[in-house]
Amino acid sequence: MEYLITPPSTTNWKINQTDFIESLKQHWSKIEINLINNAEDFYSLEWIIKFPNKNQRLDGALHQDKQGISLDGDLKTCANFAIWFRSLVPENQALLFYDQGYNFDIQLQKNTQILDFMKICLTTV
Repeated sequence: MEYLITPPSTTNWKINQTDFIESLKQHWSKIEINLINNAEDFYSLEWIIKFPNKNQRLDGALHQDKQGISLDGDLKTCANFAIWFRSLVPENQALLFYDQGYNFDIQLQKNTQILDFMKICLTTV
């Protein structure tokens, strides 16, 4: 399933791509990162995180505007990534996690937990 993480409204905040790449490498050992050098592309960076013990993977991409992330994977894996990502972003920057069809959204806060995702998603099914 596809999910997104973006600010809920217009902001000047941007993800520092270099720092973000370093954070990805430090946090996940089984990661493939691909820089995209085409300004016409919607993404500036793509990655695949492999979880061999679970036979799963998480595909992700940083939007060209450096304000959004697209994720493709199961909900729990994407939610865990979103919680980790929230820890990299200044607390005063609001972030939303939502599915591609915008059937639900969750405000990502410093204290957001995996159970919060499950509660919201179960009530929208």
